[in-house]
Amino acid sequence: MPSLKALRTIDLEQDYHAILIDMRHDRDDSLQSIHYISQQQNKVALIALCRDHAQLQRYKEVIHHLDDYILADHLVDGELPTRITHAIRRRLKEQELLHEQTRLQSLLDNIPDAIFFKDRESRFTKVNKRMQTVYGKAHPSLLGKTDFDLFSEEHAQAAYNDEQQIIRDGQPIVGKLEKETFEDGHFNWVNTTKVPLKDEQGRIIGTMGISRDITELKKAQDTLAHERSLLKTIIEHALAGIFVKDLAGHYLVVNQRHVKYLGAQAEPEVIGKTLYDFFEQSEAARISATDQKIMQSGQSIENLIDYRQRPDGSELWLLTSKVPLRDELGRCIGLVGISLDMTEQKLAERNLKKAIKTLEETKLQLIEAEKLKTVGRLAAGVAHEVKNPLNVVALGAEYLEGQIEGPEEMLEVIQDMRHAIQKANHVIFELLDYSSPHKVTMELGNINEIISQVLALMRHNFNESCITVHEDLSRQIEPVKLDASKMEQVFINLFLNAISVMKKGGSLTVRTRAEQIKSAGDNVSSKLTECFRIGDPVILVEVLDTGSGLNKEAIQKAFDPFYSTKTTGEGTGLGLSVTRSIIEMHHGVMTLQNRTDTQGACVRIWLPAAS
Repeated sequence: MPSLKALRTIDLEQDYHAILIDMRHDRDDSLQSIHYISQQQNKVALIALCRDHAQLQRYKEVIHHLDDYILADHLVDGELPTRITHAIRRRLKEQELLHEQTRLQSLLDNIPDAIFFKDRESRFTKVNKRMQTVYGKAHPSLLGKTDFDLFSEEHAQAAYNDEQQIIRDGQPIVGKLEKETFEDGHFNWVNTTKVPLKDEQGRIIGTMGISRDITELKKAQDTLAHERSLLKTIIEHALAGIFVKDLAGHYLVVNQRHVKYLGAQAEPEVIGKTLYDFFEQSEAARISATDQKIMQSGQSIENLIDYRQRPDGSELWLLTSKVPLRDELGRCIGLVGISLDMTEQKLAERNLKKAIKTLEETKLQLIEAEKLKTVGRLAAGVAHEVKNPLNVVALGAEYLEGQIEGPEEMLEVIQDMRHAIQKANHVIFELLDYSSPHKVTMELGNINEIISQVLALMRHNFNESCITVHEDLSRQIEPVKLDASKMEQVFINLFLNAISVMKKGGSLTVRTRAEQIKSAGDNVSSKLTECFRIGDPVILVEVLDTGSGLNKEAIQKAFDPFYSTKTTGEGTGLGLSVTRSIIEMHHGVMTLQNRTDTQGACVRIWLPAAS
């Protein structure tokens, strides 16, 4: 064996696999060499050669440093090389095991999670550095301690029960969320996994576990959950409809108010569906086009007035704003929208406009009525003042016609006078009829029968004027409450007007049919919805001629008293005014406009059905 001085100058692992120290001569440097070599923690096997057991006992303080020892008095020939070889192998295995333990301990001590080993009584037998640092503040060493020394009794008991269950059935507990409550009241949240700890024979001798502190994560999750709950509460109780859609238009989030806008009852009926599940194809396509434009351009829209008609036919106005929904990379992944129900406001605006219009019309009607009243009084006065002298003139003309037997020219003059007197009487009759109060006697009647009777009565007039009459009278119409004589006067006036505008012949069409009043604009004008309610059954009568039609002024003034498009002497201008007055006494509506299918005019009359 080299001397101690020589040992200090050489690399033991490079130059030796084993060193045999001869201690039979009781030299001091032998003990020093043993101490030196053992302190190097190398792979060199250290073997001592002693005289006998007595000498070995004197050096018992260094025996534990040896890989083997050999007693000279028991040495057998050839045994020494074998013993040295075994010592070298054992030394190498011990060093390998030591390195493995060192690596394992380094791993355990550098893992940020707490790792622990326990015996069958749940006492700590080994812990890593993290475990000792976090949980061993009040204990220099956790070895031999239990959870009851660290935590509140409630948590310690729960952990103990889990570990005893693992020892009994051998089943691990993986990823359990635990609230570690300490005796001073503070707590941590940990994610813990515990497994059975077994010996070489597979027997369970305790448990081992790893706990990851997720307190901050749990706080973040709780904060997120709170914020989600708060957001959900705000969304659900917002006075507006709120929704989120993906790129394909599927609903991802929707509150109850928007559910109602779609005509659904509950959120599950909407999630995952698109507008095409709730609206007609054209309506859904219109809204979807706007959504796609927002998502493709990345530009939001604000305060868009959106009109919709629900499946049940009711109207809905929404004030809508939509913005693109983006992911963490800024890519558009959908849109977020908010819609405020403006229906009541819009209906109020509509009703206000309607009320203002009605007020203006009423004002004009009152002014017109006062004018007409004045005109009526004037007409009545003129008629009465003219009627009596005119009667005298008529009687005189009749007398002269009977007395004169003179030239033929004289008789023709008298006949012209009588004809002029008759025309004047007709004008006076119309003036008196216009100015006198109208009274009607309402009874259930069939409007078709009255029309047919008047057409039959005037057949000669039509034939004389070369006018072809087309009757298109529906058999499905209901009875109407009417004054038959007044209604006959209505159609006589209308047919005479038609004849007067078709002097070269033409075609007259009279049509009747049953209808229901729809929204303003669907039938003709808002005048209908002022006289009828939406859905009311009515009888529509149309009188269509093929005359030259009317200009804008004529259409506007057609119902004004004394307004006429005829030449002077051919009419008084009271016919249509009286006709409309009769229709209004029947709670109906009468309009005049040019035909759209061909040249000519069209008169439409709506009368309430008896039902």
